Amino acid sequence: TNGNYVVSSPEWNNIGASKAGAVTWGNGEGGTVGEVSKDNSLVGKTANDSATNSLVGKTANDFVGSGRVTALSNGNYVVVSPDWNTDTASKAGAVTWGNGASGVTGEVSATNSLVGKTANDYVGSGGVIALTNGNYVVLSYKWNNIGAANAGAVTWGNGEGGTVGEVSATNSLVGTTAYDRVGATVENPHSSRYKSSVIALSNGNYVVASPDWNTDTASKAGAVTWGNGASGVTGVVSDTNSLVGSTANDWVGSEGVTELTNGNYVVVSERWANGGASKAGAVTWGSGTVGVTGVVSDTNSLVGSTANDWVGSEGVTELTNGNYVVVSERWANGGASKAGAVTWGSGTVGVTGVVSDTNSLVGSQVDDLVGSQGVTALTNGNYVVASANWANGTMGDAGAVTWGDGTKGVTGLVSATNSLVGPAGSSRLALSGGVYEGSGTFIAATSPLYGRGESGHVLVGLTDPSQLTFSR
Repeated sequence: TNGNYVVSSPEWNNIGASKAGAVTWGNGEGGTVGEVSKDNSLVGKTANDSATNSLVGKTANDFVGSGRVTALSNGNYVVVSPDWNTDTASKAGAVTWGNGASGVTGEVSATNSLVGKTANDYVGSGGVIALTNGNYVVLSYKWNNIGAANAGAVTWGNGEGGTVGEVSATNSLVGTTAYDRVGATVENPHSSRYKSSVIALSNGNYVVASPDWNTDTASKAGAVTWGNGASGVTGVVSDTNSLVGSTANDWVGSEGVTELTNGNYVVVSERWANGGASKAGAVTWGSGTVGVTGVVSDTNSLVGSTANDWVGSEGVTELTNGNYVVVSERWANGGASKAGAVTWGSGTVGVTGVVSDTNSLVGSQVDDLVGSQGVTALTNGNYVVASANWANGTMGDAGAVTWGDGTKGVTGLVSATNSLVGPAGSSRLALSGGVYEGSGTFIAATSPLYGRGESGHVLVGLTDPSQLTFSR
């Protein structure tokens, strides 16, 4: 980011060590020339060390540089070598900070790098996240705590000089149970989507999602931890420094973390169990400056009350004014399964309690699936909810499009009094995301069937500050 560059040479051979690897800093004003050596490069020492873009190893099969080089916002950079070996531990891993103005040279060691101590720690294997303030975060989800394989660790790094030494609870956020996998890539158990476990907030802080984290009595309870971007967060994951689940397979944070436009964030835990109601789901607001801690409950989260409500399963939409909207298309309204609910939340304090028609826009019939076609954030801070499966009385799949006030939301049952609705069965208003916004207006497209075998129709809604009006 400062105009200089870094060259990775994973196949470079050191004297007596094939494929030791090297990473070389280059001057962006005039280039760097001459033979690669430890005097002008970060190099490997032993055969098969491989230093493509990382701090290099010194033992056979280190494969230093098999990670990547991450550029920091302040012009410096970080090199990852998850396969680097110590003298006694294979694949301990290493992460090395480099000065963007002059580079880093010599052989990788604990004096110039963050390193693992135990075999198969693979420090840095989860990558490096650059923070907006120039610092960085190292993800080592395979790191082994004493007696706990793959406990995982997330380490804050100083963007001006690096963080060195062995990974431990004194310099990192760590798991304590086997396969806590703190710092692992988040795989949503419902959608099979992948995302980084760490999100960098716009204010320089960061949030770590660890859905595989275990309590003493509940496996896969999950945890989400806020970190100070200026100093990091250290110690073991617990309910004193993290938002956590309390029941086996709560998977808190399984859907990841969404940053709001005001710097705060929202955690989605769609599999969270409300007492005996499994997969009720929970969505929790967190402060971007101090985080949120404790056990997930209806006092700090928006939650479902029935098994398989899956609150938050369709995600969170950030509004331009800092507020947000939660979509829970499978929420059950009493005996009406999959009626669906869409809930507005304050970006400064969140929304808590059980989902209901008093705090949400909801369906009233089985398979209304309110919100199933998504929420569109308008440029003026308001929003539009598309529900193509909503039934207009006995007319199934008539569809509805509902305008919401971005400062307070819209609540109650979907109806013709608060929504643009399809006039006949199978109209499927707003089918397949057919809501488009521009200049304060939106367009909602109906199905070509339109309930009567006719061609499709387009309806235009004009949003004013207080109500929805439309013409056909």
